Amino acid sequence: MKKLFHLSPLTQKRLDRFRRSRLAFWSLKLLVALYVVSLCAEMIANAKPLLMRYEGEWSFPFLRAQPPEAVLKAAGETSHVDYRTFVESPAFTANPKNFALFAPVRYSPGETLNAQDLEKDKRVTVALVPNQPIGRFNLTRDYKLIRQDSCEQFFPGVNLRDEAANLADLIELSPELRAELNRRFLGEACPAFEQEVHPMVLRAFPWKSLVLTLAPTPGDALPASLRINLHAILPGGQRFLPKQSYVFKHVGGEVELDLREGEALPPEALLAQLRTWAKRGFEKDITAADGFSWTDDAGTYYTVYSSNNIRFPFPPTRRHIFGLDGSGRDVFSRILYATRIAMSFGLLLAIAATALGMTVGAIQGFFGGKVDIVVQRFTEIWAALPFLYIMVLVGSVFGRSFWLLLLVYGLFCWIGLSYYMRAEFLRLRNRPFVAAARCQGLSNARIIFRHVLPNALTPIITLFPFLLVGAIGALVSLDFLGFGLPPLTPSWGELLNQAQVYRWAWWLILFPSLAIFTVMFLTVMVGEGVRNAFDPKPFSKLQ
Repeated sequence: MKKLFHLSPLTQKRLDRFRRSRLAFWSLKLLVALYVVSLCAEMIANAKPLLMRYEGEWSFPFLRAQPPEAVLKAAGETSHVDYRTFVESPAFTANPKNFALFAPVRYSPGETLNAQDLEKDKRVTVALVPNQPIGRFNLTRDYKLIRQDSCEQFFPGVNLRDEAANLADLIELSPELRAELNRRFLGEACPAFEQEVHPMVLRAFPWKSLVLTLAPTPGDALPASLRINLHAILPGGQRFLPKQSYVFKHVGGEVELDLREGEALPPEALLAQLRTWAKRGFEKDITAADGFSWTDDAGTYYTVYSSNNIRFPFPPTRRHIFGLDGSGRDVFSRILYATRIAMSFGLLLAIAATALGMTVGAIQGFFGGKVDIVVQRFTEIWAALPFLYIMVLVGSVFGRSFWLLLLVYGLFCWIGLSYYMRAEFLRLRNRPFVAAARCQGLSNARIIFRHVLPNALTPIITLFPFLLVGAIGALVSLDFLGFGLPPLTPSWGELLNQAQVYRWAWWLILFPSLAIFTVMFLTVMVGEGVRNAFDPKPFSKLQ
C-alpha cells in the first residue's frame, strides 16, 4: 500500500534528532496532553450534570443551554436551575431511579457562590501558646540590675526596680560567669556565653534552674552595661514548649475537632474547654482573641483563637482546591478554562501570523526590485503604529471579544517573521534549481510553493513555538491591563490582576503563575528541541 505521506531522508533525520532530545520530546507530549485536557474542560469542571435521568427521561445538561421542561417545572424556575441543589431536593430524591452524574469539580468558571455555601468550610483554630518564662535586664559594672523586663517571675517578692538590687544576691555567680562578665566589661571580644544558674532562694516554682545567656561582643569599646537574657528550664529538661493548635469544624450543628493525621486527642477536660471557645468562634466572625489559660505538668498556656472568616477571595478548601477569587468563583475551573482559551488563542494567532508573514516575505524576496521596496516601506510604517493604542481604540468602538482581539493582534504579529522569509527567498531565488524551473515554463506560484518554499521552511518551523509563547504572553498582559478578553471570560491575566488588588490572597498569585510558567516552559523546551533538530551543526568544538 502506498504511503499517504512520504518523508525525505533529511526530514526523517531531523525528526529522529528531535526524538533524541528527551526533554523537548516529553515537553511536546505534556503540552499536547495539557491542551487536550483543557479542550475537555466542560467534563472536568461544570455546575451542570454530565448525564441525568429524571422521571424516565435521559439528558445531557452540560450540552444544553436550557434545562429540560420537566426539571424547570420541578425546580419552580423559568430559565436557570441550580442542579447541585435540585438533585438534593425532595422532587429529585423521591424517585430512587433518578440519577445524576456530575463532573469531578461541580463548579463552572463563571458561577458566583454565596457566602452561605462556604459555611461548611469554615474552621476555627484554637492555639495553645506556652507562657514561656523569659526575661531580660541590663547589668552594670557593680552588678546592679537596670532596665529589667519580665524578671519578677524568677524572683518573686524582690523589688527589682530598687537601686540596691544586685545580681549576686539573686543567683549563684560561678567563677566562670564572673570571669566572663569581667572580660566583657574590659572591652574584650567574646563569643556568646550560656550557663545554667540557680536562684539563691528556692521557692515553689514550676522550674528549679535558669539559663543565663550573654550575647557576643565585638570588643571595640568599654560597655557601660551588659544585656543579659534569662529563661527557665521547664519540667522534663525542656527549655521551650511547642505551640499546639487544634482546628474545629461545624458538622450538623455540633463543633467537632478536625484531627490531622497522627494528631492525638487532647485531655478530656482541655477538649471540653477548647470546644466551648471554638463554638464562640463559629457564632461570630473573629480574627484573634484571648481565651482561657491552661496549666499542666509541662507548663502554663494561654489560648488564642482565630477563624477563616467567610469573605472573598477565600483560601483553598477540600471542595475548592485552588480557592475562590474576589467574586466568589472557583479558581481551579477558571484556570482550566483559561488554559484552553490561552492555548487556542496562541495557536490560532501563531498560525495566522505565520501564514501572513510567510506570504508577505515570500512576495518581497521572490520578486525583489520595486515590489520589495514598496512592501518593505509599508511594513516599516505598519510596524511603527502603536499597537496598544489601536487595541484600546478598537475595543472602545467595537467592544472586546476573542475574535476581534485575535484579528487586531494578528495584523501586527507577522512583521518579524516576514523579515526572515524575505531573507530566505532572496537567498534562494537565484539558485540553479529556480532557474531550471523557470526554463521549464513553470508559473511563479508553482515555483514559490513547490520549489522555493520547502527549502525556506526552517525559520518558520523553528520560530513557531516562540511565536506561540509570545502570543500567550501578549494575551496575559492585555488581560492583566484590562484591554484583553471581555469581562467574565476566564483568564490568567484577570486572576493576576485580582492578585494585585488582594495581595494577601496568595492562591491568586501562585496557581495562575504556575499555569503560565508550565505552558510557557513546555513550549520553550519544544522550541529549543526543534531548533536543535534543524541546526546543521549541532556539535562544535574549539580548536
